[in-house]
Amino acid sequence: MKNQSMQRPAFGLLLASVLLLAPVAARAQETQASPENYEACVALVESDASAALGMAKSLKAQRGEAEAGGTHCEALALMKLGRAAEAGDAFFDLAERLLRADDALRSDVYAQAGDAWVLAGEFKPAIRAYDNAIARTPDSATFYEGRARVKGLAGEWEGARDDAAEALALEPNFPAALLIRAAANRTLGYPRAALVDANNAVSLNPHNLGALLERGLVHKALGDTPAAWADWSAAVKYAKATGNENDPAALAAAHYLSQ
Repeated sequence: MKNQSMQRPAFGLLLASVLLLAPVAARAQETQASPENYEACVALVESDASAALGMAKSLKAQRGEAEAGGTHCEALALMKLGRAAEAGDAFFDLAERLLRADDALRSDVYAQAGDAWVLAGEFKPAIRAYDNAIARTPDSATFYEGRARVKGLAGEWEGARDDAAEALALEPNFPAALLIRAAANRTLGYPRAALVDANNAVSLNPHNLGALLERGLVHKALGDTPAAWADWSAAVKYAKATGNENDPAALAAAHYLSQ
């Protein structure tokens, strides 16, 4: 259908730039390792990723916590250098070897592997990484949302909808999960169900650009062009007011308004 082929690129762009990069940064500090050397390595990633990669290799030559910290810093440095596939391999290898760590910590590292592989366009290993995260921490809405996100990017919309529903069962007001389920239902041909989630997402944050973009797409799928334009216009307006004109959701909204 024309609507689906037009809408998927915007959804993918929004997820990749807004929802995928944030988890990697947010979990960057969560792996426990050698405090001084590991923290110095991680601190160096932002300013000189190449130097951080060298420091990480030195840490990896050691044993115990220093070796684990070196592997994690190596993965973060590879991410910064744009080598996402290699970073995914490093994160996953670390998670596999953290046999004495608690499940929550290992799940976080598996999720980092998944996020890295998605940025590299490797969806199957990304889903496998999130499978492992969920297996160890099945009560985490975040990991179900993460796997739903990956499946959406891979075009596995029924699986994305199911995982988003699992996330919402654990955390009913999870904005990202609401948007993924809305996009899944819209793409699968259930725009009225999608509208319920899109409305809830906008209600939770009326100025959220992604929520306004998605609800506009749902209105468009329902044949309500004026409502779609209203949402996209609001997204563009709020983006300009906050200096976020280059936000992917704002750019997508502006694109739809220009058609």
